[in-house]
Amino acid sequence: MRSRESSEHKIVQVELSVPENQRDELYAAWHEIVAGKRLRIQTLERDVAAAATRARQALKTIEKAIRLQKDGGPAALLTAFLASLYNGYEFPFDLSDLRDLDIELANACLDYLNYHRLGLAEVQDELGGGEPELQRWIRHYGIRRPRAESDSPEDRSFSGNTDALGEDADEAREH
Repeated sequence: MRSRESSEHKIVQVELSVPENQRDELYAAWHEIVAGKRLRIQTLERDVAAAATRARQALKTIEKAIRLQKDGGPAALLTAFLASLYNGYEFPFDLSDLRDLDIELANACLDYLNYHRLGLAEVQDELGGGEPELQRWIRHYGIRRPRAESDSPEDRSFSGNTDALGEDADEAREH
């Protein structure tokens, strides 16, 4: 590193060596420092906006598949996926189960999961029918918390907490 004096500012010359695959990132960071531009922040904002756009479309694809296939097909699996986003503790979901879906539906789930991880919105608030529809689907497909060996019969009832569903607990246990 060399420096020289000018009438207004001290000038510093810097030479860097970086791997070629990091050249563009260094260039953007350098411009951000020198020019005061906020390129990385703008890129992040664009990425979040793009993820949100893909997520909205993905959720429409998932909802359509669930509504079209009332019984059987991928609807139960898709409902289990949405239930896990709604409450992962009560409705754990094994992501390897996405292998059972066709490419379009699996990608829709991954696109929505990518957006959901940002914590910008809750799935029940994004669904066309909201939380009540999600709860109906969960009951319809019998999505339940897996039973631990120490669970008592009372704990094995639907999710262990039917009051959170806003429905009559006895009715929910029948399904």
